[in-house]
Amino acid sequence: MKLAFLDLPDERVDLISMARHDPNVEIVLVAHPDPEALALKIAEVLQIPRSTEPLDLLALKPDRVALPSLASPSAAALARAGISERIFVTLDNLSQSWQPEPASEPAVSQNPIELWENQYDEATSGSRLNRIRAALALSEDRQLLFREVLALAVEQSGADAGSIMVVDEEAHELRIAFADGLSPEIVRTSRQRLGEGVAGKVALDGKPLIINDRVTDPRFRKGRERSRIRAAMSAPLRVDGRTIGVLNVSSDKPGVEFKDDDLARLVDIADQISGILDRAIRVARRERDAVELRARREIEIAFSRKGLELTERLRMVAGRLAELLEADAVQVHLADESLDRFRTVSSAGRYGQEGELPLHHGLLARAFAEQRSYFLIGRAGRTFESDANEPPPNLVLAPLLGSRPLGVLALECVGTAASDQEEFERLTARVAEFLARSIEGQVDESELNHRTAILGNLADIAARIMISHDVESLLSEVLGALRSLFPEGLNTVRIRGEGGGFLFRSAFEGLEPERQRALEFESTLARRAVESKRELTSTGLAPDELRRIMEENGVSAYAFIPIRIGEEVAGVLGVLLPATRRGSEAAPGLSRLDIQSLRKLALYVSLAVEGARRVEANTERAVEDPLTGLLAVGGFEARVQEEVKRAERYRERFLLTVCTICDYERLYDRHGPAWGEAFQSEFAQALRRNVREVDAVARITEGRFAVLSPASDKESGALLKRLEALLGHLPSVRALPNASEVRLSGRQYSFPDEIATGGELLSLVRSTV
Repeated sequence: MKLAFLDLPDERVDLISMARHDPNVEIVLVAHPDPEALALKIAEVLQIPRSTEPLDLLALKPDRVALPSLASPSAAALARAGISERIFVTLDNLSQSWQPEPASEPAVSQNPIELWENQYDEATSGSRLNRIRAALALSEDRQLLFREVLALAVEQSGADAGSIMVVDEEAHELRIAFADGLSPEIVRTSRQRLGEGVAGKVALDGKPLIINDRVTDPRFRKGRERSRIRAAMSAPLRVDGRTIGVLNVSSDKPGVEFKDDDLARLVDIADQISGILDRAIRVARRERDAVELRARREIEIAFSRKGLELTERLRMVAGRLAELLEADAVQVHLADESLDRFRTVSSAGRYGQEGELPLHHGLLARAFAEQRSYFLIGRAGRTFESDANEPPPNLVLAPLLGSRPLGVLALECVGTAASDQEEFERLTARVAEFLARSIEGQVDESELNHRTAILGNLADIAARIMISHDVESLLSEVLGALRSLFPEGLNTVRIRGEGGGFLFRSAFEGLEPERQRALEFESTLARRAVESKRELTSTGLAPDELRRIMEENGVSAYAFIPIRIGEEVAGVLGVLLPATRRGSEAAPGLSRLDIQSLRKLALYVSLAVEGARRVEANTERAVEDPLTGLLAVGGFEARVQEEVKRAERYRERFLLTVCTICDYERLYDRHGPAWGEAFQSEFAQALRRNVREVDAVARITEGRFAVLSPASDKESGALLKRLEALLGHLPSVRALPNASEVRLSGRQYSFPDEIATGGELLSLVRSTV
């Protein structure tokens, strides 16, 4: 039955979970006019289609539409739209369909516990049944329930060991819910595809099996061989015609063979316990759904608070997740690839406290790199009387996956909430994914203000630097830019000159002895940056090492960023901040934004150096378009390839703008070749005047042009709008009887946001030819 919920009130959202776990029901939509309704939140958690528009039901053709009242405005709207009122059902009537029907006869036949008492009256069964009753009363202790049910099956079938396997509907395989005689690792990792092996065949066919000589049975030679097992039986666990699992028992005693009577008894037990196990599985699912919903709501609350930095939001989230998921501690490890470190926020941390861990070593690095979850359990070591009953320590790791990997969520020493390890691992992974999306949508207010100020400075700096300079004037411009960004301490610039050596400039605020001391330290670090072709920053250092450097060299932080052109290091930018004087407030050090700003500045300098070399070598003239003087296709493709490499190296964006004169061929045929050449030449000049000097401009083909804008974000089509406004002012267009027939269309592409690879970008350029 296809079921849709309409206008579901908050106090009736339990019906969603009840319907979801009914095998005869498919929820096709949850609709509510209030976007903040709890029903829509739950539908999002459970990945059920949801909408704020009731008329979205029309295309889904549900068999039933459940709503609070048949006289509601939503019901009337659907009826007017053509949906038959016969498929409407009230929430009360719907909930009654999931209530147990009153028995007209004694309920003995429906009570598996009493049936067992009547059928199996051995001395041991009474105590066993009492324990099963206790397990049922404590539905959250599902491992106790599985253990007692399995023990009953093993006893009554005359076996020595056994296991209960449940069907994982998402993966179409069996996994072990509880087993006698298997290690926790085997229980957690063992899988059986439906139709494969003994249990897989029983689950798929729904028929029991006896295997008295598994090694020689030709049906299962390819299955997992356990030579110590002499005889085994498997019976399906079925509820309402569907298989929910398999009950397995076995014996390793020589000479033991199971008979048809033994199998019949196992099947009888399986039939009796199926309902209880199904109820336990359903309860577990509802509890997981509820925990996941509460976790998501706590994350939403933390990220909706005003005026908090990201670190404090994450600390709130970590604390609430530790409570909800019953963990001793929760950490959020955010990857900072520029520093090769994880920035760590813990539920046990204090305000403003933040730790660091290496990005490429250890368990966190593995979970981050492989983008997969882990549930790790410590091995038992020495056991003392005080902790003999304590469960072994565990660690759950789940990657924070948004539009890109952001880090890792870690839970330490999770309690009973993780009794089903695999399901808990999946739950943690879903919570981590939701947290990652929330982090990506977060705008840290204080960081935003700092970023705005820096970007404003960089915009002014770029205009001065990314034009043609000789090396001497470029050194002066770059040193002035560094000083505006970092007014304290020592700033240095090295750029390779014509002879291959480096030209050097520096600026320092302080006493001469301090300057000499800082320059000695600077020369060592700059040489290492050039030789290794890598960034050197103090932000990734251990506290003890940083403290030693501060004492020996009188600096509190440093950063050296190579200026690279291809594989060549064309220079290096250096910043050293002075150590805090005794009695003064602690210096703020270098932030991630500071490092990013230095990278941007290094990118601008590399563009300026490369542009100067290109002008000097006159390389562009060989690939220019003879009509307009712009780049031709070959030269433009070379610039695109260079920019892709640069953007990947500096983790920068660039913009490709493609402009097309609408119906150019028709205009060319109507007004002639002379007009076409004059128009394209005038448009090319207008285009060049409206872009930066560092931008590459090309005529791709007749009536089509392209602009490559390095270190640029998308600007809402401002360039295209300016050019369209200029069209009517071109002399060749003004001379036409109808100037409005000349129109411009175009599109902008951002790399790597919209186009992820250089190959795709080149294909786009070539496809316009």
